[in-house]
Amino acid sequence: MKRLLATLFGVTLPALCGALEMQPWFCDVYEFHFLGSYAYSRFNTVQGARPQLSSPFNENVVYTGLEFCPSPEWSIDGELQVAATTQMPFNFRSFALQGRYLWCDDIVGDPVSFSTGFSTRVTSSRALRDVSCPSYANLDFEFNFSLGKEFDANESWRWRLWGFGAVGHGNRGSPWVRALVMGETNINDIHRWAIYAVGSNGYGRRSHLDPFNFFGYAKIRQKAIDLGIRYGFRTGVWGTLRFEYMRRVLAKAYPQNMNTFVVSYLLPFSF
Repeated sequence: MKRLLATLFGVTLPALCGALEMQPWFCDVYEFHFLGSYAYSRFNTVQGARPQLSSPFNENVVYTGLEFCPSPEWSIDGELQVAATTQMPFNFRSFALQGRYLWCDDIVGDPVSFSTGFSTRVTSSRALRDVSCPSYANLDFEFNFSLGKEFDANESWRWRLWGFGAVGHGNRGSPWVRALVMGETNINDIHRWAIYAVGSNGYGRRSHLDPFNFFGYAKIRQKAIDLGIRYGFRTGVWGTLRFEYMRRVLAKAYPQNMNTFVVSYLLPFSF
């Protein structure tokens, strides 16, 4: 029952990377998770920009993701992004693949859940010229880990706390790290609330950027921290509908004071 409930409430939308899975709980064996999301973001300035933006910047991104677990220990997922922004008309943004291995699973009796993984992302050159695109280079690689713990109430979990960390490098430029910490509550197996903090830190040499002559964050010393809140509503066998809001509270050489609104839909299915 716990495994089924975890599946129905399932996938987290990673705030900085798209629809690739981050949480340390996998779906059922031979089951698919489809995730479709739309995110709208708006900001007025880019910290460290020379010259500065002259008008508000709008970003519209559609994410589609699909996860599959061929065994209890392995998870494979992919994600496609398309975007329309102030700098880029509607077009392909990026595509990513990820493989993860579950070392410990608290749902089956381990003290905590712990997974590690590796992902590869391909970003178009056109999207890299867009200052709102978080990719670092045309080809980005990441090693990641995720650690979490659930606290039960009867047949389902009531609270859980988990975190995600990653270190990456592109086909050019300098490395980066990023992390997420999230707390969640599950009410009557229908309503689910979450609060989280997510951040990234790039180790490029440049502390300033030109948003009109830009080609990714691979060589930029950027920093960002976002705070977010999310509500999810389970619609029985038809999946879960979620609404999310994020606010950027710190930015260096990055879009600042950004507000992001997300609506997403998760559908688990099997053949």
